[in-house]
Amino acid sequence: FANRLESLLKQNPEYIVVAFDAKGKTFRSELLEEYKGTRKPTPDELVCQFSMVREYLEAHHIPYIEKEGYEADDIIGTIAKRSAAAGIDVSVISGDRDLLQLAEEKIQIRIPKTKKGVTEVENYYPEDVVALYGVTPLEFIDMKALMGDTSDNIPGAPGVGPKTASAIIQKYHSVDNVLTHLDELKPPKAQKSITENAEQVKMSRFLAEININVPLDYNIENAEIGDFYNPASYELFKKYNFKTMLKRFDKDMTAAPKADVLKDIVVIQELGDSENIIKKA
Repeated sequence: FANRLESLLKQNPEYIVVAFDAKGKTFRSELLEEYKGTRKPTPDELVCQFSMVREYLEAHHIPYIEKEGYEADDIIGTIAKRSAAAGIDVSVISGDRDLLQLAEEKIQIRIPKTKKGVTEVENYYPEDVVALYGVTPLEFIDMKALMGDTSDNIPGAPGVGPKTASAIIQKYHSVDNVLTHLDELKPPKAQKSITENAEQVKMSRFLAEININVPLDYNIENAEIGDFYNPASYELFKKYNFKTMLKRFDKDMTAAPKADVLKDIVVIQELGDSENIIKKA
């Protein structure tokens, strides 16, 4: 997490904010109890690192947000759309392809992928989503509603895969329009499944859509880039023995006294002042 975020900071963003999933149920799991029910529990060795990640963010003065009843994707979507509407160019960094539905002229979705120890970033604007899936970012929601998502336990229409879902949405553009043209759908297998599972498909679309209107107490000024390489972050990296990151600090920082002795340091401007201090000493 630290390595990826540090690499992002090199790109000189003006603002940065991090979103977390909150504990407990969300509006999606309230609707479908099985939502994400097939996922394995988060490993204990990962859970214990979340507090360290928060500690890292606090030391860097990077705000993080979590909201009961919502997922991190909803927080990201809300802030991204709100920021884009204010004229800000937004980069969304996540490994979750569900966020492709947010892509627009001022919102780029960036998906890091690590292969053989090397991290590469795939960048998506709307035209890139169309090139990959054949559908627009908003249509991507409808495509997912038809094909479902096993990782999130979104049911969709059984037997309808990505290629078929993409072809159907390319022709009809939305789930609502698909359901009004059931008698025309091809292939017959997909027509039968979607017809028999129409309500399930509607629910799947609701589950797949990111909420971009989460009530957030968020002020972009609080996300303005500050001094990342400060005494607190230096002490944090020293605590966890992040040797590579420690090298990024100025030499003056590494030799700086700890915060608790700063109150005893006096800056003098005149020679007479120094003589008085020496006499007192």
